[in-house]
Amino acid sequence: MMKRKYFIYTFALFLLFLSACRLKDAQVTPVGKPLEYAGPTRKIRELLDSTNLTVYKAIWKKVNMDSVIADGAWQAYTLLAPTDDAFAKAGITADKVKDMQVEDLDTLLFYHVLDSWLSGDQLKKLTGSNNMRSLLRRTDLPGFYSNDPYIYAQYLGYHDGKLMINGKPYTLKPLEAINGTIYVLDAVLNKPEQDMYDYLANNPEFTYLMEAFRISDSIYQLSWKQPRMTDLLKTTAQYKSFTLFAPTNRAFQQSGFNTVDDLRQRALLYDVGDSYYNDNMYYVSPTTSLDSVLSANHLDFNAAMKPNYPLVLFSNDLTDNAMLAGFQIRPGSTYHEGPQFIRLSFANNAGSIMVKQLGSSLPARKLVTTDLLFRNGVIHVIDDGLFMP
Repeated sequence: MMKRKYFIYTFALFLLFLSACRLKDAQVTPVGKPLEYAGPTRKIRELLDSTNLTVYKAIWKKVNMDSVIADGAWQAYTLLAPTDDAFAKAGITADKVKDMQVEDLDTLLFYHVLDSWLSGDQLKKLTGSNNMRSLLRRTDLPGFYSNDPYIYAQYLGYHDGKLMINGKPYTLKPLEAINGTIYVLDAVLNKPEQDMYDYLANNPEFTYLMEAFRISDSIYQLSWKQPRMTDLLKTTAQYKSFTLFAPTNRAFQQSGFNTVDDLRQRALLYDVGDSYYNDNMYYVSPTTSLDSVLSANHLDFNAAMKPNYPLVLFSNDLTDNAMLAGFQIRPGSTYHEGPQFIRLSFANNAGSIMVKQLGSSLPARKLVTTDLLFRNGVIHVIDDGLFMP
């Protein structure tokens, strides 16, 4: 019995020794030197201190931005930092900063600080724009409160080797830190001061468009069937930001609407009727004949079918994102509204953006003005006809 136990013990030691030898024999001696880390080594706050962005740093210090960042518990963020020359073009120098009100500097700097991180490498991989929140918020717009404020957004993208911000190109100069990126800009960014409604109502080029909206709104108001489009053009907490392809008076005339009375006659072409469930059991809210002509211009946006995210599309989105044509904005559900789609297609023709309604036999329309930014979205202007089916 003792001999058997001794044999088992000795054999176990032998196996252990053998496995150790094999493990040692299997080890490979490293060849060459370890790769050295070549990435960022400083945090974004240290990186900012090392730059020659004198005016930006002076504003940062005066508004006590370090405390703002700490209070917000932002561990990683993105800075949009104009150069001293860019500030000078905007009439702001380091000496002038000393005399400026802190409230004004707050507004300026907060609009140039984003509460999330988008690195230069990530930027180059984007298709279209990335919606990012700035630190600039306000509560004096309808429906917004201190616990749910209006937040100014910046839309960053990459197009033709350029940094795109809100559809406008800037030289790409990213300074990378281990917890953020500084994009050095050659211009100061201006926050939008108007709603779409303000711009359209006060521009004589868009009297037909505003009349078209008012005529349909008056019919909806009588029957309580639809929200007012003129309300959707205003910034409120009830509606999200969207994109409007705005036809000029000439565009209406090119499509046969020569007078305001022509618009009224089109709106009265048939009775709006009552809401109903279609064959797929989707809830349908009928529109006027006039409004159906314009529905593709605002990406099928209406109050009953508010998209789950802002549909703000800039020129780089329209030209770079081939997925937009026919893109499903949101799925439908039985006994509720049906699915929403972008019913437009986009093409780049010798530097001009061409747009047409899917399935239409009419030619594509050229965008004559692009990327007009407002508090509640972006407007692109067409001048040679409507997106009619």
